[in-house]
Amino acid sequence: MPNKAQFIDQLAERLDGDRRRAAAALDAVIDNVYAAIARGEKVAITGFGVFERRDRAARTARNPATGATVSVPASRVPAFRPGTEFREIASGARDFTAERTARAQASLTRAADSVRDAPNRAAAAVRDAQDRVTNAVSDAQDRVTNAVSDAQDLASTAVRDVADAVRNTPATKAAQKAADRARKRAAKQAKAAKKAAKKAAAAPAKKASATKKSAAAKSLAKKSSGPATKKVAAKNLASKSAAQKSAAKKAAKNTASKKAAKKTAAKKASKKTASKKAAKKTASKKAAKKSR
Repeated sequence: MPNKAQFIDQLAERLDGDRRRAAAALDAVIDNVYAAIARGEKVAITGFGVFERRDRAARTARNPATGATVSVPASRVPAFRPGTEFREIASGARDFTAERTARAQASLTRAADSVRDAPNRAAAAVRDAQDRVTNAVSDAQDRVTNAVSDAQDLASTAVRDVADAVRNTPATKAAQKAADRARKRAAKQAKAAKKAAKKAAAAPAKKASATKKSAAAKSLAKKSSGPATKKVAAKNLASKSAAQKSAAKKAAKNTASKKAAKKTAAKKASKKTASKKAAKKTASKKAAKKSR
C-alpha cells in the first residue's frame, strides 16, 4: 500500500519529476476536502466518488464483552461513497491500466499539439500586441498634435489680446504722442540748423565783397589829385570801413546765436578782422598826418 510520500512520488512522475509541485498539489486537494466537509458540504468528483459528513443521532448500544447497555451520544462522521467508475475498477469490470495508458497517450498528444501550435499562437499574440501598440501610438500622436495645435491657437489669441490691450492703454497712447512731438521738434531743429549753416556760409562772401570795395576806393583816392581830395577819400573810406565793421559784427552775433558749434570760430574771425581794420586805421591816420 503506497503511503503519502510514495503517492507524491507517483504524482511527481506525471509533473516532470517536480516533487515539490506534486506535494503542493496533493496538499491542496486534501485541504479543500477538509474545508468543505467542515462546512457540512459534499465534495463530488465525477467517476471517483463523493466525500461527505454524516450526522448520527444519540442511541443506546450494548457492550459485546459484558453485554451491558451503553448510551452513545450524537456524533458526526466522515463518509465516502465511491463513484461508478471507481466501483467498476475495484470490481475488475474495467481495465484501469489500459484506460490509464490511453489517457496518458491522449495527454501526450494534446501536449505535442500544444507545443506545435505554440509558435503560431506566440506569433499571433505578438502581431496582435504590435497592432495594439501601433494603434495606441498613432492615437497618442494624434492627441498630442491636436493638443499642440489647440495650445498654439490659444497662445496666439492671448498674444493678440494682450497686444490690443497694451496698445489701448493710456500710457501707450501718451508715449506715442510724446514720440510724435519729439520727432516734430527734431525736424524743426534740423531746419533751423540748415538755415544757420546757409547764413554762416553767406557771411564770408559779404566780407570779401566789402574788402574788394574798400580796395577800389583806395585806388581811386590815390589816383585823384590834390590833398583835399585825398582827405575826403580817406574819410569816406573810414566811414565805409566802420559801417562794414558794424555789419560784420551783427552777422557774427547772429551766426553765433543760431549755431552754438560755430560760435568760437566766428568770434575768432571777428577779432582778427577787427585787429586788421584797427591796423589799417592806424596806418591811414599816420599817412594823413604825414600829408599835412
